[in-house]
Amino acid sequence: MAAKRSRRKKTVLPLILMLAAVALIIVLAGGYFVTHSESGREMDKRSYYGIAGDSQVALIVNDKVLDTFGLVKNGRIYLDYDTVSSTFNGGFFWEEDERQMLLTMPSGTLKWSVDESEEVILIDDTIYISADCVMENSDIDMEIFDNPSRIVARTNWKNIAAETMVEDAPVRFRGGPKSEILTRVKAGDTVVLTAHADDWCEVSTADGYIGYVKKKQLKTAPAGTISHTTDKKFLFKKVMVDHKINLAWHYIGSVENNASLDEVTAGATGLNTIAPTWFKLADENGNLISYATADYVTAAHNKNMQVWGTLQDVYGDGLNIENLLKRESVRETIINSLLQISAETGMDGINVDIETIGAENVGQYLQFLRELSVAAHEQNLTISVDNYVPLYTTYLNRREQAKTVDYLVIMGYDEHTAGSVEVGSNASLPFVKQGIEDTLSEVSKTQVINAIPFYTRAWTKPTSDEDPSNIALGMDDADLWVQQNGIKTDWDASLGQYKGSVETHEGTLSIWLEEEKSIEEKMKLINSYDLAGVAEWRLGFERSSVWGIINKYLNS
Repeated sequence: MAAKRSRRKKTVLPLILMLAAVALIIVLAGGYFVTHSESGREMDKRSYYGIAGDSQVALIVNDKVLDTFGLVKNGRIYLDYDTVSSTFNGGFFWEEDERQMLLTMPSGTLKWSVDESEEVILIDDTIYISADCVMENSDIDMEIFDNPSRIVARTNWKNIAAETMVEDAPVRFRGGPKSEILTRVKAGDTVVLTAHADDWCEVSTADGYIGYVKKKQLKTAPAGTISHTTDKKFLFKKVMVDHKINLAWHYIGSVENNASLDEVTAGATGLNTIAPTWFKLADENGNLISYATADYVTAAHNKNMQVWGTLQDVYGDGLNIENLLKRESVRETIINSLLQISAETGMDGINVDIETIGAENVGQYLQFLRELSVAAHEQNLTISVDNYVPLYTTYLNRREQAKTVDYLVIMGYDEHTAGSVEVGSNASLPFVKQGIEDTLSEVSKTQVINAIPFYTRAWTKPTSDEDPSNIALGMDDADLWVQQNGIKTDWDASLGQYKGSVETHEGTLSIWLEEEKSIEEKMKLINSYDLAGVAEWRLGFERSSVWGIINKYLNS
């Protein structure tokens, strides 16, 4: 009996060990499955977009989900005016006094009255434009989806990495197999690569989801692009020249000043465009003061110069630009007057030098430029617009300006203005360079002219706590001021200027000179960025020796 019991123990023990091993394998396999299996759970789409009610429509633009929403009203989708202007089409303009929405197109200006059209509605002081109206009249790609309601749009097609899926795949909220599924893509579908890591890539899908797929599920070939062809109905006519522009402003304070043309251009070799300051705003009804004459234009043409008459507001005796430009009738009066005078005198273009524009009235200003450009181009007139450097005026929306006007002129000076509480350079090289680079981030180099100063400011900083004073001096007068005050100037390579100062009983006298060498440094910049040209403020402040320097770098 004892022998039998021993054999039974030997038989049971291996069986127990085998069962334990099987159980361990099952546990490990189950753990592996739990760890490595992919979740099939789908994310709630409304939660993903943050949709809180049936009247909200998610907005996905350029592969990003916006914080703002569209609105469903009476079965139609609407977008608020601010979102349309900042995201979809900056050309829409709300004219409050007339309660109408304007959109200037190459063929003319479209109008929708809030009182007569369903395309524009007003709810609790917020203006909305129908999505259909935006889509039909904008150079964008837009598609509307349901479940949940969303608009997927693209307004930018540059630097897009378009990838092709090599297999059907879920797009997950986060990178990882356990993350919830947003949508599904099929082999051959195009997605936009927005970010990537070792194993997972963030992509944007055609139906408006930004999520993750496995890297191996994407085609390994170099990324492609997303093509877009602009419909010709959105292409504004341009009236541009086929050479580098060398433009100088000719200050005109009266009709009699026109007679100084020969004198101020006597040594200006290479000058091919002249901008007389002919037009000033006379009143808030849009009437102009004009010093333009046909004789001046004829004389300039005989010197092989185009004439771009300049419209200014800086001497407008305190006129309120917002009151002027917010009214369609006033804008129309200004434009019609400019076009009539252009036809009568034979001038070649209009230079807009309206400098008192603030962020609060930039919309009216941009609409004026659109309307002026479309009308002027019908008469083959070139439109150029003067802008301070973007550092202080990003709100001027140079990208929107460039859609309709021909040239944008950077006023690359007034680094320290007449009213500055600090003394300093009028146009140091770093200041000029930043102005050019910031402008080129919004506008093609083919449309950019950089203006340089023929003047500088001579500064006096009192020994008291009073603010400094200054006087603007042309090149010869600046040299004379330096000599009279016994100032020694030294070249500052970092600024691209000669500078100097001296202590006197009046206080500290300081100056940063504009002369041949500083002009050359600025022209090197203009040449290196291959800009459309150079402008100079103003004739009469320069020495004739600067023209050879300007021509050397402009035409090389």
